[in-house]
Amino acid sequence: MANIRSKMATAELHRKILTASTALFIQKGFERTTFTDIAKLSGVLKSKILYEFSSKEEILGLLVTGFLDGVTSASDAVSKKLTDDRALIFIANEVLQLYMAEMNEDMRNLYLAGYSMPKTSEEVLKRRTNIMYEAFSETFPTFEIKDFYETEIASMGIMRAYMTVPCDMYFTIEGKAKRLVTMLLRIYKAEDEKITEALEFIGKIDFEAVAKKAVESVFNELEIKTNK
Repeated sequence: MANIRSKMATAELHRKILTASTALFIQKGFERTTFTDIAKLSGVLKSKILYEFSSKEEILGLLVTGFLDGVTSASDAVSKKLTDDRALIFIANEVLQLYMAEMNEDMRNLYLAGYSMPKTSEEVLKRRTNIMYEAFSETFPTFEIKDFYETEIASMGIMRAYMTVPCDMYFTIEGKAKRLVTMLLRIYKAEDEKITEALEFIGKIDFEAVAKKAVESVFNELEIKTNK
């Protein structure tokens, strides 16, 4: 029982710290947020926060990892009903991230911080490398994990760039998603037929509805109000 209570207490402690950190990263920005700010808002002693997390970037990394887990779950729940093609499932995951960032500025800013900070971006890169290895290892049997890692440096840069620039009446979210899919698949030298298949596939999914639900789920879990 003691171990169970300890795990529950730790989970609640982390929830308080993550909730306060997210709210502050949104309100003040990642760079301007201090551990003192987090302690004040969370009600957790600064010393205890520093015991649990060695840096703000470690907190950000945990938040971004949680967001990506949520995206993957939401995307897989829809795409796996339509296909078992791992490359298409990956593409749906990428497109959903775009929609989430476009739908919610808080989510966009947190994503971009996660994609930009050295340690956090490295974790994201490793995660993407493993996903791409699973998606394209059969297509590129001579590729080692190192090859996917090096290729994903460019792929992640493209993803971040498309997240950064907001859509407008000329560059719609639908257009952005199609451009992203085409660029990502071309990096992996996909045939035109595969690109066409991927574009047709994303057209079958209501990403706006899935993104709205996913954004609400992520922030509701942390009990945070966000900007639309």
